[in-house]
Amino acid sequence: MLVAVSQEEYRRRFTSDPHLFISETFIGMVENKCDRVVRLIKEDDSSMGLIAGIKDGILKSPFSAPFGGFHYSHEHQFYYTISNFLTDLKEYVRKEGLEKVSVTLPPDLYQTNMNAKLVNAFIKIGFTMATPDICNWADLKNFDGKWAKYVVEQNCRKALKHGLSWSMVTDRGSMEEGYRVILRNREEQGRKIHMSLDDLLEMNRIVPVDFFCVKDSDGHVLGAGVFYRGHEKIVQGIFMGDDMEKRNLGVMNLMYKHCFYHYKDMGFDYMDLGTSSFEGEPNIGLIRFKELHNCLTSLRYTFSWTP
Repeated sequence: MLVAVSQEEYRRRFTSDPHLFISETFIGMVENKCDRVVRLIKEDDSSMGLIAGIKDGILKSPFSAPFGGFHYSHEHQFYYTISNFLTDLKEYVRKEGLEKVSVTLPPDLYQTNMNAKLVNAFIKIGFTMATPDICNWADLKNFDGKWAKYVVEQNCRKALKHGLSWSMVTDRGSMEEGYRVILRNREEQGRKIHMSLDDLLEMNRIVPVDFFCVKDSDGHVLGAGVFYRGHEKIVQGIFMGDDMEKRNLGVMNLMYKHCFYHYKDMGFDYMDLGTSSFEGEPNIGLIRFKELHNCLTSLRYTFSWTP
């Protein structure tokens, strides 16, 4: 059976994190967004663990992040270890009188072996799978400057011809202008943004947060990107967007190109460019755009169970 333990006890068993969003530093920043945080382990086994938040009677991982998931001693867990943990998770939810449990796994990029076994076990044990979200990521190790379609390089040259330039920005004014561009872009597409600029700057206290802007010759921001460096080998694109009226100038082509080179030169192996769907509904244009820029496409799974 699963039991809730203290942070100290949990971290005695699990000393590393598969990704940023289940680290103690991140959990500490967002724990006020749920009623309480629980750290669950099996009494007699340190192979797996789960940090989740309880809010309005629902046990959720994550409760304030793109994805959550499990801790484990190593990724080559026996299948029955995973299956037994998920079975016990159902019993914990029932015993505690909770209304529901929901878990969103990280994309395969972060844990290929565990995801395959988890997805199978979730389904076999009777969890409900939501329509998977479509994710895109780039292999920076093998990036050689060549694109899936030549039009990407053509658009980069067009951007330079029109006087556009890319740079990392660190001044508050440029960050604010870039954030406004991203916000407008999302609003025009009917998508919400759940973090303010101050929230992003607060994140910079626990993990490096990089801001990039594409500006025109007059210094106006036409496109922006925000990235987290919260993993040894994977850099994560959190928000990217452009001025949709100036999209034909190749703004985001220039953004992608320079960000690829920038993080490849820093020694990162992969770039996680997030989802290209919303609650399972694909953004066909965005998927195509990312795939033109050499991105691979995979799935992000969410499972839930109601007693």
